Amino acid sequence: MDEVSAEAAVLAEDVMCSPDRLERMSEGMVLLREMFQLGGPLAFLRWSWDEFVPVVERHIHRVSEEVEDMEERRELLFARCAPELLGPERVERFDQGFRRALMAPGRTLEERRALAMAVLEMHGVPRHPPYTYGRHHTMAWLMMAQVSEWAERRARLNDAVARAHGVRPGGQKGPWMSPGVLRRALEPSEEQMASVQAVADADPELMELMEKYETALLLSILDGRTPEVLHGEEWLWLTVVLREPLRVGPDGQAPWVDVEALLDRLDEEVKQAVLSRVDAASRDRSSPPEAQQWFEWAYKVLLMRPLAFFGAFAKARAAPLRERFEGEAVLVEELQRRERWRAEDLEPYRLNLAARGAHGAEQRVRRLQALLRGEAPVPGSRMRG
Repeated sequence: MDEVSAEAAVLAEDVMCSPDRLERMSEGMVLLREMFQLGGPLAFLRWSWDEFVPVVERHIHRVSEEVEDMEERRELLFARCAPELLGPERVERFDQGFRRALMAPGRTLEERRALAMAVLEMHGVPRHPPYTYGRHHTMAWLMMAQVSEWAERRARLNDAVARAHGVRPGGQKGPWMSPGVLRRALEPSEEQMASVQAVADADPELMELMEKYETALLLSILDGRTPEVLHGEEWLWLTVVLREPLRVGPDGQAPWVDVEALLDRLDEEVKQAVLSRVDAASRDRSSPPEAQQWFEWAYKVLLMRPLAFFGAFAKARAAPLRERFEGEAVLVEELQRRERWRAEDLEPYRLNLAARGAHGAEQRVRRLQALLRGEAPVPGSRMRG
């Protein structure tokens, strides 16, 4: 037996031979969790947020709905995240990390006992998958500790965003909102946004992560790598109204725009339908995890930066559409690729929609044609095509 293992065996014996060993083992796990925190002696074993958050976000909400018992939730979440967050090198890193921390100076006796238990556990832990909650218990415990940290940080931001948009934290909007409520959702006041800024000031690393995900999401829209988000006439509305004003100049600089004025030009029914659809899809646990995760981040971006979200679709050269009839996507893509539009260019598409009974969509195309003619669009109904 090597020196580290021998030391671990002696220290662990004090715990295992104690009449209250279960309590002391539990206390040891708490100590490991504390040492695993940022700035602690085990912090070097933490996952980077860049690698950790995408995996956890893909599974955490669905696991929370599937299982009520907290211990069962942790076990299921570990089972789903471990294939991506663990591997032979990571397991070995934990093993060597526990051993190094055990022999490092400055640890209290109780901390050393906790580390000793971890060192001995790692002797029998498989380096290769499958990774199980029972056999990889200490690593699972620390992984779930980092999950809890992320969940708390994200909850603070979610609550701030909800307050900024006039929504009680934990509450949900209805499927249809009046124009006034929609405006508050897409254009919060400076006072309301102060709560979001407070979170940003208190946790700049969280905001940096959010910015990375926002950038990745907008790039996925520009590249046409999204779930089906828009109907054809919605894509045309965004393109016709936003593409030219948001076009980057020859110097590579983004133009200055009046955000409120541009959003006002968009059809209210289009904005409302997209917001409601993205919101509903973000809570749809029956969809694939990757799609639901995309919609969850899309909903955050849509609330925080609606013009960036709509503008990305306006600039995209491709987008998976929610077709109402065969060939609709081809017809819309041909229109969308144009640089200029006349009202009569949209007439064949409008007639196709009318012939198939998609009256709400047909009316939205009519209003877009009116906009192209320079007429004041007739207020839209709440009918959905």
